Formats: sequence, structure tokens, C-alpha cells
Amino acid sequence: MTIVEFEEKIESFKREYLTIVRKIGPDHIWMAPHKNDWYHSQYFVIDVKRNLELELELSLSVNVNDYNVVDRNLKYRLEELKKYLTRENFLFATISEAKDKFKEIANQYPFVLENKKNDFVYKEKSKINNIELNSQIHSNQNKNKNDVNMNAVFGDLFLKDETKSSFYNGLKSKGFVILAGISGIGKTKIFENFTRAFQPENSIFVPIRPDFRDSKSLLGFYNPLAEEYQTTPLLELIVRAIDDTKNPYFVLFDEMNLARVEYYFADFLSVLESKRDEDGFTTQAIQLHNSMSNKVRQQGVPREIKLPPNLYFVGSVNIDETTHVFSPKVLDRAFTIEFDVGDFKDYIGFLEEHGESEIIIPTEFKKKIRKDFINNSFYTQIMKDEVFIEIAQQYHDDLEQINSLLPQSLKFGYRVFDEIISFIYNSENSLFPFLDGREAFDFAIKMKVLPKFHGTRDKLEKIFDDMLEFTENNGLLHTTEKLSKMRETLQTMGYTSFM
Repeated sequence: MTIVEFEEKIESFKREYLTIVRKIGPDHIWMAPHKNDWYHSQYFVIDVKRNLELELELSLSVNVNDYNVVDRNLKYRLEELKKYLTRENFLFATISEAKDKFKEIANQYPFVLENKKNDFVYKEKSKINNIELNSQIHSNQNKNKNDVNMNAVFGDLFLKDETKSSFYNGLKSKGFVILAGISGIGKTKIFENFTRAFQPENSIFVPIRPDFRDSKSLLGFYNPLAEEYQTTPLLELIVRAIDDTKNPYFVLFDEMNLARVEYYFADFLSVLESKRDEDGFTTQAIQLHNSMSNKVRQQGVPREIKLPPNLYFVGSVNIDETTHVFSPKVLDRAFTIEFDVGDFKDYIGFLEEHGESEIIIPTEFKKKIRKDFINNSFYTQIMKDEVFIEIAQQYHDDLEQINSLLPQSLKFGYRVFDEIISFIYNSENSLFPFLDGREAFDFAIKMKVLPKFHGTRDKLEKIFDDMLEFTENNGLLHTTEKLSKMRETLQTMGYTSFM
């Protein structure tokens, strides 16, 4: 069965009083009966998959939809039900059989009936009766808040809202984000727009050149003939940030992969992963010089620098054949955000709506952004308070299961676990939130786990199959989409990587 035939089959199912709940992938869709057939249970779906290997063209089963469930007790009950359905492995030859089992299961569980009485089932005007492919059930409050804030800062950028949210919350959580995509898509512009909320002198643009070989290209070097230090704008900004920890400072490394990042950025990569002292400075330092020269002393260049907590790094990466490949080790140190090309027709409509008007961030909103990043002088420090622990408890089973699917070389440790939870933590009360915590988790997995996936078909094929099964069953749409693209490359080229 081709994709086109599969889509035609889905259309025929709609005539069987079925509604599309969610499109998991091009050949995997969740559906549920219309309210006029019998009442909707918002926790059950008919799982429709296009088979690629089995004799049957379609795989029909009943699945559990706990995507937007927050209540722990209910989530636990649904997890038990999911295990039951997995164990029984209900498979149906026709949609009628699937609907009958759906009805039977939806009526036999007390907590479902209880929620029916409490008016939790879908009503006539519920979103499920009007839902579109690739859409989800989200909080209107977050959506409205997002629209206002997005327009205030990024209103002249034709980018997906989740890309903007990933940038803001990734930078706030980690202090280092990598923006990847083709040239001319808005990677530099998003940095420029964002830093307008801060003092102009607190940000710097550092173009990377192909001849960069070591940290001297970024931080300068001691000239023994002149007995002075050949400084750089980047070093001068870092020194200012060290002396002014009450304000954030930002650096954009433009086109990072024009040279080998492992060479010129090695000192930064090492220091960024060192522990932080009680003031937020890295415990490990970058050595600059050993000179006792009076000129160097008058220049104010220290012998070494420890990176301050108020220093944020952004790297832009162009994906083409003229640049160096990023190693997974580098990607592991940051939140890596993909920039996709949108539809050109939509782009024209965007231009018609926004024109050439300059975006001016309101003063009060600038203050909110600055306050958000200063974070009571904690900046990116992970605060493992009660809220953090609560979020960790909510997602630790998912993270444990993902780790169990990975070989030793791809498993992640406590640092990545903390960064994922911190990303969700910061996103929930962010000025640029995701539509719900589950979407934030989805993007965190995509940005922190998938960049380590690189290699040959023999090495990765089984891992992709296992991961795709997990992400599809758990509604991680964005991670599933990326995994599918990477697997397609793996199957056609015999090798794949995140970028």
C-alpha cells in the first residue's frame, strides 16, 4: 500500500464515523469515533498503521492517548491500561472490529465512565471534532500569551513558533544553543532580534573564518616582540561580562562550521562542562598568557579567564557541502535547533501582513526579558527545587525507557537528564512557552538525545526502529519526524547524522 492509497483509506474511515485525532507520521494515524456513533473517550484511539513488511496492508489496534494527561493518578491508570493493551496485542482485520473493541474498552473502565459523568468527554464544539493533521490539543492561554510575546520580539521573522520558543528556552536553560539550517533562513536574524532587548554593547557578532586553528583566533595571543597582548573583541566582551555580572552578555559565532570547531573552540567546550563555583563561574579556566609585561598589565588582560554565569553563546551552522561536519561531542554540549524552510506561499502572505515595518520591543517587555535571563543572578544555574523534582518525577519513566533502548555509546547521563528537565522547567513559566509541557519534552528529546545518532546502517537501524516505536506510541511528533528523516537517509545512503 502506497502513502497515497493509505491516505485514501483514511478518508474512507472518516465515512465510517471516525475522526482524525493525531497524525503521528506519514503512515501512522490515530482516529476515534464520532460523538454521534457513541461518546468519545479522550483516552482511547484506534491506531491505524500502514504495514511495510506484514501481509496485511493495514495494522488496526486500540491504543491509549495520555498525551495531555497531567493528573498523576489518572496517568498511572492509563499506563497500566497501555501495558494491558500491549500484552494482549489486539489486532483487527476491519475497522468495524476495531470500533467494537474500542467501545468495549471505553465502557468497561470505571475512571473513564467517571470522567464521562464529570463532563471530561468531548463535546460538540470540542477540538477533536475539528482537529487537523499534525495538530494537538493545547492550552489556549499559552497560545494567546505566545502570540503576543512572539510578535513583540520576532514579529518580522518567518519562523515557526516552536523554533522561537526552542531558541529562547534553550538559551535560558543551557547558555549555549546551535542554530542549524540552510543559509538565508533567519539564524542570524533571530539573534539580532532577541538581543535588542539588551544593551547593544552587551552582544557581539563573531564571524568564523576557515583559517581558524585554535583559540588564539577567538581570544588573541601574547606578542613577545611587542611585549603586549593582541586582544580581540570577544575577549574584551568576556572581560566586561566578568566585571559586570548583573547583566547578561551574548555572543554569536556565525557559521561555526567554516572551520573545525574541535580545534578553535576546544578550550570553550572543555570549560563549559566544568563545574561552577558558588558565584556561577566555571571552576576550570582558559589560559591566556604567562607574561609579566607592564604593557599587558596596563591592558588589563588577565592570565586566565573563568567563564562567568552571565555569558551566553549562540552558534549558527550552515548545512551545505562546503562546511565541516559537526561532531556529536560538540552538539552534545548545546541545545541544537533546526531551522526549516516554510511554504513560499505562506511566506508571501506573511510579508503582506507584516511588510517592512520595524519591530520595536516595548520597554516594559524588555525589562521582563532581562529579568527572566538574569534569573535573580542565578542565570542558567539549574535550581533543583520542588518544582524541578516534580517535573523530573513526571518524565523520568520516559527518559529511563529511552535510555534503555540505546546502546552504551549513545546513552545519556545525569547532566543531559538535568538539562532536559531544566528545559521543561523553564518553558512552563516562560515568556515564550510551548503549548504544553509535553511539547517542550518532545523538543528537548529532539535537541539533546538525537544529535548523538550518527553512523552506518548496521549500527543504527535497530536503534531507529526501537526509538520510532517509542516516539510514535508516546506522541512525540517532532522527534518522530526527525527520526523518520534520519532513518530515510540511513536507508538510502547507508549513513546518517543529525545534521
